[in-house]
Amino acid sequence: MTSLRVGAAPGTHSCVKQLPARLVRTSSGPCTASLRTCSKRLAGSTRRSRHAATVAKQEINWTNVFVTSTKPAAEGLQLVTVDIGKLAGDYTKPGQFIQVKANDSKPGFFAIASPPDPNNQGLIELLIKRQGDAAEAVCSVAEGGNVDVSPVMGKGFPIDKAPHETIKELLIFATGSGISPIRSLIESGALEVEKRHAVRLYYGTKNESSTAFKHLIPEWQDMGVTVKHVYSDDDRGYVQQAFKEDQAPDAARTAVILAGQKEMADTVIQELTQLGVDKDLILTNF
Repeated sequence: MTSLRVGAAPGTHSCVKQLPARLVRTSSGPCTASLRTCSKRLAGSTRRSRHAATVAKQEINWTNVFVTSTKPAAEGLQLVTVDIGKLAGDYTKPGQFIQVKANDSKPGFFAIASPPDPNNQGLIELLIKRQGDAAEAVCSVAEGGNVDVSPVMGKGFPIDKAPHETIKELLIFATGSGISPIRSLIESGALEVEKRHAVRLYYGTKNESSTAFKHLIPEWQDMGVTVKHVYSDDDRGYVQQAFKEDQAPDAARTAVILAGQKEMADTVIQELTQLGVDKDLILTNF
């Protein structure tokens, strides 16, 4: 999941901008009254935002569950399996996520790495980057230990926007722990690979030892996914560079799926929209 943004304070700019120029010249009269009104509105909005955040935090229904397995997935990455029981029934779309916390730690947000289970056995896998207190706390829980989880959250990847009847090529870009929801997406069958002309995965990691799920790549290839795996330690080791080396897609019949570093995503979006890919067909899970 790997693993889910700033502007002016609500109301301040728009309130002042709407004042007539003749009123801005003086600090008294209608302008002052309007500014007072704007300030009151801003204060009220700020209080409401804080209250909403507090309520949202209080409304999370935490469930104590078992860690059934925990093991290194790659350098700096841990694969944690938890039994969330009936909560797994709400996991229906690849790209959804869950909050997890251990002991008194703050919760972390983690994309679910295993595909939705139609048999609803309750087990889910999380690929966790061991970075930050929340992640470290969860990764430190031994097999048989307990963690608290939220309900399954998010809408997942909106793959229904890219039906196989009109979208014949899928380009998938993932870096680092961003491979977590991509694994779920591929193995779920939601891509309908066999009904498309091409499905290409550009997977970037630092080096071989930091690559999660590398043992699954042959299976993905057998499913019809073309995998181009690159290392950033190499001179040509970035997914956007690897993409440039390949034949340009038919932009009108192409959709893109992104998961990973913001810098990568921004570059890929820029390049593909310049090629004519519809920005509405650049899909993420948040």
